Amino acid sequence: MTLLQRIIAAVTLSLAAAGFTVNETGLPAPVERAAIMAALLVMTPEMEGTVYEAYPDTGGVWTICTGHTLGVRRGAVASPEQCEAYLRADLGEAVDFVMREVPDAPLFAKIALADFAYRLGLRALARSTLLQYAKAGLHELAARQFGRWMFVAGRDCREVKNNCGGIPKRRELQRQVYMVRL
Repeated sequence: MTLLQRIIAAVTLSLAAAGFTVNETGLPAPVERAAIMAALLVMTPEMEGTVYEAYPDTGGVWTICTGHTLGVRRGAVASPEQCEAYLRADLGEAVDFVMREVPDAPLFAKIALADFAYRLGLRALARSTLLQYAKAGLHELAARQFGRWMFVAGRDCREVKNNCGGIPKRRELQRQVYMVRL
């Protein structure tokens, strides 16, 4: 089963547990939020990995656990429980931002946008053409915008020598998730 299939399955199961299907519109906000979180709890750890000791990420930002950066310093160590709490809180912040900013976007578009916001930050998404297109309902154009975010610390991650090849893979997955229509 591919990662995309597992993301779709997580959403489907989350919605089914609440008595809904993926094709329904007008989901209650708590149900939609839970479905987005279920998808991200599959997608984000797979793309990020989890490291219990602080390390500088590709851009030089001190990071711990599954991409947590707030207040992280060299030498910090976290437990699996701390990492889980960081991940849920950080993802929750991204999900809440996306749900506020694009309430009418399709469910899978919100998942992709929340993963993008989690990794690049709420401010990066807030000022992006990606978000403007999503708000305008121009979803094909919005999905293409993921391909513009291929740089880390000024380095093009499509070039093998820059050692950030996970970025293009993640952007492609975000684009694919954004365009899921069941």
